[in-house]
Amino acid sequence: MKIKKKTMLLASSVVVLSALMSGCSKEAASPEASPAAPAASESSQEPYVVKIIMVDDADDEAVKAVAAEASKITEAKFNTTIELVRYGFSSFNQQRNLMLSSGEKFDLMPSLGLTVPNASNSGQVVALNDLLKEYGKDMLEQIPQSDWDSTSVDGQIYAVRNNKELASGYGYAIPTEYLEALGTDPASIKTEEDYEELLKAAKQKYPNMYPLVSDAGTMGYYISYKDDLGGDPGVLEDSTKDSTTVVNWYTSDTYKEIVARRYQWQQEGLLLPNGSTNSESAVSLIKAGKAFSSITNTKPGVESEIERSTGKPMTVIELVSPYSTTNNINNLWYVPHNSEKPERAVQVLNEMYTNPELANILIYGVEGKNYVVKDESKGLIDYPEGMDAGNKTYNVDPWAWPNELISHVWASDSPTVWEDTLKFNEEAIKSVAKGFVWNNTKVLPEIAAVNNVLSKFVNALDCGDLNPDEVLPRFEKELKSAGIDTIIAEKQAQLDAWLAQKK
Repeated sequence: MKIKKKTMLLASSVVVLSALMSGCSKEAASPEASPAAPAASESSQEPYVVKIIMVDDADDEAVKAVAAEASKITEAKFNTTIELVRYGFSSFNQQRNLMLSSGEKFDLMPSLGLTVPNASNSGQVVALNDLLKEYGKDMLEQIPQSDWDSTSVDGQIYAVRNNKELASGYGYAIPTEYLEALGTDPASIKTEEDYEELLKAAKQKYPNMYPLVSDAGTMGYYISYKDDLGGDPGVLEDSTKDSTTVVNWYTSDTYKEIVARRYQWQQEGLLLPNGSTNSESAVSLIKAGKAFSSITNTKPGVESEIERSTGKPMTVIELVSPYSTTNNINNLWYVPHNSEKPERAVQVLNEMYTNPELANILIYGVEGKNYVVKDESKGLIDYPEGMDAGNKTYNVDPWAWPNELISHVWASDSPTVWEDTLKFNEEAIKSVAKGFVWNNTKVLPEIAAVNNVLSKFVNALDCGDLNPDEVLPRFEKELKSAGIDTIIAEKQAQLDAWLAQKK
């Protein structure tokens, strides 16, 4: 792998979109733009405010300006105003849970870890079948049925999946300058053992940096091919193999090897101390010069995406080749039960998914203030003069919005990034269980009990804070007492039934 120096991963232009549409894979749709003129029945609707909550910090005034600019489109088409609220990664889930439980009115939210089974079973989100037929026809037509199946429970659709990469590899992200200073060829790093030697060299070269850091208290990306089978305990330990036996991940040989290595690294000073209590994101630690590297997923342009947050050219060393599971359809948009007019929420979501102009505003901000167009014909954009990753006021997270494939490309990024993404999706290893949708309704009490146990142990083990030789026996015993075997048995039964239907 060559050392890559890019500025950031951003979405493609409408020009690139036309190429994508001509050869679109079944894994990711390339939607068309919405019709420019609104139907009379839509523009004459009574006024309504669609409140959208979104992850990642941004300046309050910048967020208001973006919402106002986006509202020009939605007011003209639907008589709908957009209100946008953004919360940082560390506080988003807590803020969202407070809003959901309090009944506060809001209309659209990204999933950010909230799975379809959990969202539907808790009654926190609205079923979308009828709403999509009336107000989300474009999305309904453009997203493959197999993906709708992956966001459904008992035939009811509960989420719209983002149009983005639908597979993932895993590896490590390092500022390119550090690798160059160490004289390290990224292509020489092929195993965790190789990476350990790099961490040791980094510790010696940069004594004031942490060689490898957690991300806001978690290190949940594993160098493995496990398939989570839709969430909750019970996985395929290696989805690249033919075995369809559901196992307890936390008693698997792979997991034991991972946490033993993490603990060893912690003891050798290669990890951030007490990483499970760290509240800072990995990218913020890298940006501040406190960290040498972090664990990351891999995909086309990931170096540029991380650079957008760190302000440093990045190199990603991939140790797990891209593979695809149902869990890769994990960036979703929901209509919360708090919405007073779910139909208006779906109407706006459909516009966000299909209108490049609206997508560009919400993803990148206001043209001339947050970005400028460098090449109109190619849809290339960049920061305005005097602005960079360090002083920007509107954080850019294309992957978290409904459809990054119809938005601009950052000037220093590859103009073919989304064609590359489609190829990435097509060529990724497919899990034997891809398409399986887990329904956890029958084991909710056990899941609640098991989650309580997981919250006590997982992050600390993942971050190397606990000695697995001492802790794993107690961890496994508590999981068993909480009912993990019941969950695994139910998931195995559902997977077996699904596999039988496919024959």
